[in-house]
Amino acid sequence: MKLLAMTVLLLTIYRLEGITLKSQRRS
Repeated sequence: MKLLAMTVLLLTIYRLEGITLKSQRRS
């Protein structure tokens, strides 16, 4: 269960970072 939670957290962080990078590129 812990591994699953860790993977989910990593994926969410990865997506958030991707969104921030895209927003920075646009501006």
